Amino acid sequence: MNHNFGEKKTENVKGVELPVWQTPKYAQSRDKAIEMIESGKYGLTDGDFWILMNTYANGKKMMYTGLILSHNGCLKINDRLDSKDQCKGQYLTWQRDGDTILVFYNDGDLFEVGEASPKNCKNDYPYAMALKRCQDRVILKKSKLAYYGVYSEVEAEEFRQNEIREYNNEEILNNTYQSFLDDFLFRFPQYQKSIFEQYKMTKVEDVKNLPAEVVDEIITKAKNIMGGK
Repeated sequence: MNHNFGEKKTENVKGVELPVWQTPKYAQSRDKAIEMIESGKYGLTDGDFWILMNTYANGKKMMYTGLILSHNGCLKINDRLDSKDQCKGQYLTWQRDGDTILVFYNDGDLFEVGEASPKNCKNDYPYAMALKRCQDRVILKKSKLAYYGVYSEVEAEEFRQNEIREYNNEEILNNTYQSFLDDFLFRFPQYQKSIFEQYKMTKVEDVKNLPAEVVDEIITKAKNIMGGK
């Protein structure tokens, strides 16, 4: 079966056809989503996903930078996870800090937080949004989708279907590299010390300040390690 989640060679933005570039992050998320759909394990379909699209600030190119999974898709996964891995209400607690609603999840193995405030939630149900964000983050990590560039639709306002964000070239590339390295080190923490020492880094965000050829070297090494696991 052909799964392409609506991929196109060009995307129409305000009447202009822009050529599409599929980032490595998107390719990784697409391959993982296809694997999970075809396994039948979670009852997912192509309709549960859509493409996260970003434009360059100069308006000359569209980029596919990841996949977004609907909240219902996350709930499908949770229903079919092993009982010990399911996101359950007994592990959730609530807290209000000023105008920010926080939901905490802690089952002893995984700690996660969901938040909603006027800055990142424009609807009238901040408690529900904070809960959904926490639930989906837990589910995506438990199912490992979070480590492959798949996001929940409730993660941010701009993740609504068919909404397109605009970034300049440097910003989107830096964010893509940082996100990729952050995911890699979460999955393979044993490599963090050697990478940080070799490239004189103290935190993942430092990748933004490295020369392009050095970043390419790090990403290539990470992909080789991931491919061998």
